[in-house]
Amino acid sequence: MEDLIPIGQFARASRLSPKALRLYDENGLLPPARVDPDSGYRFYRIAQLREATLIGLLRSAGMPLAQIRRVLDDPAPVRIDDYEAELAGELAERRRVLDYVRRFLKEEHMFEVKTKHVDEQPYESRSKQIRVAELEPFIHETIAELTAKHEPAGHAFAVFHGEVSEEADGPVEVGLPVAKADKRLPGGEVAYTVVEGSQTDYPEILGAYDAVAGWAKANGRELTGPPREVYLSEERFEITWPIR
Repeated sequence: MEDLIPIGQFARASRLSPKALRLYDENGLLPPARVDPDSGYRFYRIAQLREATLIGLLRSAGMPLAQIRRVLDDPAPVRIDDYEAELAGELAERRRVLDYVRRFLKEEHMFEVKTKHVDEQPYESRSKQIRVAELEPFIHETIAELTAKHEPAGHAFAVFHGEVSEEADGPVEVGLPVAKADKRLPGGEVAYTVVEGSQTDYPEILGAYDAVAGWAKANGRELTGPPREVYLSEERFEITWPIR
């Protein structure tokens, strides 16, 4: 008991709030050395200050609790290197998005929106809950997989059944038109625009979706189904939306 100190004193010494200490206890990062069975009061050992300092430093660097748990289990510098590389990748992506936002604010990017009728199309597909960072590899891998198994009867496509972003995960269905299949891509009238080159990249491609949705609203038309990307080539897509 001699080296035990109460939570308030430990909080001051570790520069962590009692609320943070309770959170770290709940997540198995820094359990108290003793909890009074009658009062529920928590006590910590002086030796736990080093772990508390490490947790506080990693939290100030934005590291999630689950990753901190792994560092505590295996306190190797390579884990910090891996996290730093992850942060660098996230920062680079956010800077790319901000660069696009600057261009977006300076100039209104114009996409020509047209309408056409598309026929119902048999197709094979694969679906997945996926976020934007994994989207492009999933599309490429699935198209290659489907093309290896089936004779294409048209351009491959993706149907976005839900929003895809850093937080939202679709789902996304990647399909390949074939001569005969149980699945049918509905036909009917669609509004569409074409994107090329860097316009096919995220977040630039969002402007094309906005253009089609804006055209529909401006012309009194209703979007009636999930949007599709039709892959005319590696760097040329159609953004297609069913309308009525």
